[in-house]
Amino acid sequence: MIFAGRQLQEKCQEIRTHLYTTFVDLTKAFDTVNHDELWKVIQKFCCPERFMHMVRQLHDGMTARVTDNGTVSEAFAVTNGVKQGCVLAPTLFSLMFSSMLMDAYLD
Repeated sequence: MIFAGRQLQEKCQEIRTHLYTTFVDLTKAFDTVNHDELWKVIQKFCCPERFMHMVRQLHDGMTARVTDNGTVSEAFAVTNGVKQGCVLAPTLFSLMFSSMLMDAYLD
């Protein structure tokens, strides 16, 4: 990736044009997907209603508990994140990220 970026930079210098770059840290990206926004994005991309229903069934009503020094917390609602290890997780994140890029481009 760095090589490709460097090549692009050199080409832009050669043809005397500006180059603007952005680096996005996607380390915790799957954890940041907001469920309400995800439902909107799924509709925005005209995904089948059945797909939307299945994804909502997987994520609605999700709860979690935290263990600290052997003490387990009360259950709390999880409203962000796609399920870790789920085969759909990369696709759902890609839909969100594509939507963000499209919105940024339009602005």
